[in-house]
Amino acid sequence: MLGFRSLFIALAILACDAQKTNYSIGAWIPGTTENMLSTLRPLFEDFLNEKVGNMQSPPVRFNLVPVDFTEETSSYAMIGAGKLDFLYTVAGKISCTVVEHGWAVISTRRVRIDGKDSGADGSVVYSLLSNPSIQNLTDLVDKKLGVGFILEVASYQSGYQLLAENKIYILKDVAQIVLYGNDYERQYQDVLSGKIDAGFLSSTWLAQHHPDFHDHVRVHREHRPSYERELFPFVTSTTLIPQYGLAVSELPRANDVHHIIQRLKPLLCPQMINWRLKHEVARALQGLQPAHPAAVK
Repeated sequence: MLGFRSLFIALAILACDAQKTNYSIGAWIPGTTENMLSTLRPLFEDFLNEKVGNMQSPPVRFNLVPVDFTEETSSYAMIGAGKLDFLYTVAGKISCTVVEHGWAVISTRRVRIDGKDSGADGSVVYSLLSNPSIQNLTDLVDKKLGVGFILEVASYQSGYQLLAENKIYILKDVAQIVLYGNDYERQYQDVLSGKIDAGFLSSTWLAQHHPDFHDHVRVHREHRPSYERELFPFVTSTTLIPQYGLAVSELPRANDVHHIIQRLKPLLCPQMINWRLKHEVARALQGLQPAHPAAVK
């Protein structure tokens, strides 16, 4: 038994790499890759490098990388290949990452729009206001329906559930499902132009990008519920979910030799998994004030 244990220790020592000084933060938000980078770089690169990275010895760098915009940038594949240290994305994708990869959520987002803020999001089921053929949810049968990123609860799953609760099953009851992926703006414009009849969108995305939406679209089952004792300040058709989250890699499951070696690394190579750094990232983000330039977007 001693020889077997010594073998694993030796393997773990051989697995020690140079001290890690670059950390990759994978991120997804609706829109283009360029929009994501310009929106989030002030927070995940400029702010974190100043407040956390430069304080380390030696200094470390945080680098923002796009995930889930294409098949080649799948966060699932990038995590499996060891290319990501953090992941910022929607609650549904975060939940999958926690379950499938054993990652941990260290922070969630709050949004502020026109002086109203919330840590929650909802799903808006909407149609063109001037379309007389759609007055309520049951009128969506045999219509063209647009949905967003299918791993986002707010732009797909919550709306799907709401219709199912009303005995409308979109996989068989609507005429056509149009998948818009990360292009929420195109979905909204296609509803306005009549290319599709209705859609599912994130409550906070709609409030941020089209504050005058009530002048153009009808929101079905509109209400404002509470979330964690706060009245939701935006419109939703569904129950509420947490906002975007930031997850961080945790120790892998010990189900094979590779993972056992990875579990030994923090003991034998403490520089490889810097738990203090991860706590400092969480603390810096949680202390970020709404007026800070990195928080404005």
